[in-house]
Amino acid sequence: MSATATGRIDPITFEILRNGFRALSNESSALIARVSYAPTITEGNDFSGALLTADARLVAHGTRDQAPHIGGFEPSIRTILADFPDPRPGDVFVFNDPYTGGAHVNDVKIIRPIFVDAELFAFAAHTGHWPDVGGALPGSFNPRATDCYSEGIRIPPLRLLQDERIVPSTLKLIQMNVRCAAERMGDIHAQLEAGRLVERRLKEYVAKFGVATVRDAFEAIIQYTERVFRQEVAQLPAGRYEFVDYSDRDHMHPDQPRIRVHCEMRIEGDQVTFDFRGSDPAPRGPFGFPRPALQSAVYDGTLHCFSHLSPLNHGIVRGIRVESTPGSCVDILEPTPASGYACGAYEKVAAIVMACWGQAFASVNPRRIYAAGINLANLCLGGVHPKTKAPFVSYLWNEGGQGARSYKDGNSFQLMIFIGGATNQPVEVLERWYPVTFERLEARQDSCGDGRFRGGLGIDRSFRAAGEITLTMHGDRAEVTPFGLGGGTNGGPNILRLNDGRPDGRDLGMAAFGETLRPGDRVTYRSNGGGGYGDPLTRDPCLVLEDVLDEWISPEKARDIYGVAIRVHEWEILDAEIDWAETERLRAALRARPREMGLGPGQVHPYGERVKAAGG
Repeated sequence: MSATATGRIDPITFEILRNGFRALSNESSALIARVSYAPTITEGNDFSGALLTADARLVAHGTRDQAPHIGGFEPSIRTILADFPDPRPGDVFVFNDPYTGGAHVNDVKIIRPIFVDAELFAFAAHTGHWPDVGGALPGSFNPRATDCYSEGIRIPPLRLLQDERIVPSTLKLIQMNVRCAAERMGDIHAQLEAGRLVERRLKEYVAKFGVATVRDAFEAIIQYTERVFRQEVAQLPAGRYEFVDYSDRDHMHPDQPRIRVHCEMRIEGDQVTFDFRGSDPAPRGPFGFPRPALQSAVYDGTLHCFSHLSPLNHGIVRGIRVESTPGSCVDILEPTPASGYACGAYEKVAAIVMACWGQAFASVNPRRIYAAGINLANLCLGGVHPKTKAPFVSYLWNEGGQGARSYKDGNSFQLMIFIGGATNQPVEVLERWYPVTFERLEARQDSCGDGRFRGGLGIDRSFRAAGEITLTMHGDRAEVTPFGLGGGTNGGPNILRLNDGRPDGRDLGMAAFGETLRPGDRVTYRSNGGGGYGDPLTRDPCLVLEDVLDEWISPEKARDIYGVAIRVHEWEILDAEIDWAETERLRAALRARPREMGLGPGQVHPYGERVKAAGG
């Protein structure tokens, strides 16, 4: 470890405090997971905690925290300070406005000013995704929203505590506007206690090292990260790098079948700029996000390519310039709806930022190239439990396939790369809380994007209703699926179907609005596979055979896409073997065919060709 940027703190103390700040963030996050009520938080870890300076610069966050939350803490605290320029000891604020703090209304922030010797010294900030914050439908996701007013309660900066006492009017405002209010009170108190814990731990460091040393550590951490980041950017080839991705559609605008998200990344010396001004205007429906979330997505995609600089802090923020057009799909303005931002614009921006970095790294370090992976599909269930007669709201997501890398297959059965700290919600817990019975939890055969290295596999988490349930789905990538790179094909689609195989069966799609499930109805809920990397005809046939033996891909796909002929004995697939002569003939025939360009599953993304296969 080299000397720090400020020169006022020795390297040993610097490392102790840098890791200590992350440890206190982790400890506060663990408290939230243990004390909250919502399985979204307790099992799924959809929460974040962070430490920021008195002037709202991010210093540290925990290892399990979610990038879409983290990037919004700085603008959120600046918004609070604009309304409350002189916070007092004992104040705690609650806030969830997307337009000034990023994210969406379900991500509720509780922010605690920390004072040392009566002087504002730092902030503890904690976000939890509440399963419901009111609005038209249980879960608050509304794929048919055309403005923010039908998506749930928007909370401006409000005092939740004053002199360490609850402000009754603030609490009542929340209680009267959310479903399952008693559960949300449990989540509030978990986030409050997490803030108190950060304050105690930080004051312990102040007592041990002194106010000046801890404050110097804040500055040194930020400056060190910025310096290292800029040094690494300066080593990349200067130039312009470009990528584009699309949503399935604007569901509230029948004349707009796709929403275009475009990024141009420019490297000039040690300065990197991300320009999104080529993106489409804001849609009518909830796909886009406000500028704070755009910045979060850029930081997120960047840190996946500079993972050794994690966790995010203000040093990365200072090292990146973001350009956008107000009123576009990546910089929406009030009252454009924002509830679907994570499955919409956020995932697209993070993926194409990584693709742009991949182009810059292609000639320097091709191991930092990643195809697109699983897209979030927000599934909400609500109603009255037939056994307990109590109202319930459940927010579910699926694991799926990550994109292939330039040297390795994508991981299977993982959560979205932009919420890498989250985990799945065990079906046993969900069945105990909600009137559902899961009938499948298994890999989706043939869901991966194909290539020299294939994407990870999606998952089938299908279930049966055990009561009357209102279902809402807000997702994407059923049509424009996760892109491959360097000649790899796109991954498979997200799928949601009702009573598949029955006469009354139908496709619910990624914008199901308030569907009523009856007892016995079956829901097919399947996730994306990740995009592939490189030409599938260059994949090692032995790896194709292994995937067939594992039943991850079918013998038919092995033949039609990879050109690998596999002899399968009718009585035992484990006796399968490669027909090498037929494989050679098949591959020669497939190479002579024109490549199918497109945006759907099994097709080559047109812009994916811009990142050429690396390493031969």
